[in-house]
Amino acid sequence: MNAPLRIEVPRFPGGKRLAVTTSFDDGLTFDRRVVAAFNEWGLKGTFNLNSGKLLRTGKPAVEKGDRTALDASEIAGLFRGHEVAIHTVTHPWLDRLDPSQIATEVLEDRKALEDLVGYPVRGMAYPFGNFSPKVVEVLRALGIVYSRTTLNSTDCFPPAEPLLWATTAHQYASGPTVPERFEALVSNPRTSGVFYIWGHSFEFHDKNDWAGLERIYKPLSGNNDVWYCTNIELFDYEAARNRIVIAANRGSAYNPSGLPVTLKLDDRLLDVLPGQATSLVCPG
Repeated sequence: MNAPLRIEVPRFPGGKRLAVTTSFDDGLTFDRRVVAAFNEWGLKGTFNLNSGKLLRTGKPAVEKGDRTALDASEIAGLFRGHEVAIHTVTHPWLDRLDPSQIATEVLEDRKALEDLVGYPVRGMAYPFGNFSPKVVEVLRALGIVYSRTTLNSTDCFPPAEPLLWATTAHQYASGPTVPERFEALVSNPRTSGVFYIWGHSFEFHDKNDWAGLERIYKPLSGNNDVWYCTNIELFDYEAARNRIVIAANRGSAYNPSGLPVTLKLDDRLLDVLPGQATSLVCPG
């Protein structure tokens, strides 16, 4: 049997070395410009929405040059191919609420967003970046997969506590710019990790810097060594790769998850399809 000598489970699909993901808060009409740009450049975003602030006119909201909320009727179409996530119903300081109010803000937002997009909404970002141990425990009881903070970490994924998930940087981070940070990461062939940038679409308007959207994000796109994904896709793939079962004789692997998982067999890549046992023996 010509079983591989070494079997590795790469961090990302297709054996990609890096992953790029982004996160935007509040659900304003300015998000449309971000989505259009990302769709053109092949980037993906997670958009954290306050369902209680969405308009309910039944037609797309008119961009007025201010912080106008999107209309509920446009959410599913606008964010197709991206991720919609929780940002609470009314955007409160969660640590000032009792557990029942925290649960209501999160769960009612989740249900309202699920009604709009038609899939389970499982991720979240904290309003104002505000949290406490009490808030975290409520989210855990509600089955939230992750919640993004405004903290920074050079090694942000996988987080030790998914409900206190740090990012790489804010889009207008001081010091090295986002493109400079990305270039330092991607130019080092020994580096593997997640590059995670967050912000608000209204910042480009408030700073009179819509050119910043392209300046900050376009340099992250188009790299063949990068997996461009949403926040929840990161967590789902990490869970899937950790469930892969490799036979002790290295002759086969079983994938009990619902996602294809990439294996590296010596110097070749192989995808093990969902629910399948696959031979790892090299033909011939």
